[in-house]
Amino acid sequence: SQMWLDGLYMGAPFLARYARVFGEPAAFDDVVKQFVLMERHARDGKTGLLYHGWDESRKQRWADPETGRSPAFWGRAMGWYAMGLVETLDELPGDHPGRPELVAILRRLAEAVVRVQDPKSGVWHQVVDQGGREGNYLEASVSAMFSFALMKGARLGYLEARYGEAGRRAYDGFLKEFVV
Repeated sequence: SQMWLDGLYMGAPFLARYARVFGEPAAFDDVVKQFVLMERHARDGKTGLLYHGWDESRKQRWADPETGRSPAFWGRAMGWYAMGLVETLDELPGDHPGRPELVAILRRLAEAVVRVQDPKSGVWHQVVDQGGREGNYLEASVSAMFSFALMKGARLGYLEARYGEAGRRAYDGFLKEFVV
């Protein structure tokens, strides 16, 4: 009864490659469906950010009893999801009917995460929308993942150039903040 953002990275690009290599076109449909369902159930309508997990049964301790969503916008989970999208698009046929929807999801996610990019450092916090919260910190993994997804997405034309620039800013911030 559960879906997790990071789980999409773990399975979707592999399944899409499998579908391409072994001629299993129905698997492409499943890959697209997983990304679409995850965004449908995890996306916050106000911020565009994605909650880490969703429990259809709404029975998990962490699940909101009304929405089934987990309580926070965990950066690493969104980073895995963003990377999964751009890696899956590498494998998905150009004429697949679900391709435009995956690109649209990537664009919505890029817009949302760039809005919460730390203005000073260019990187992201562990909980991306709570930069000033005590105990929340600038986080290396999410910053690297968003940097990768934004730059690759822009390079391949899925995203506008400004998102690639935000990814480059994150990369530069990553070097300043985390590399010694």
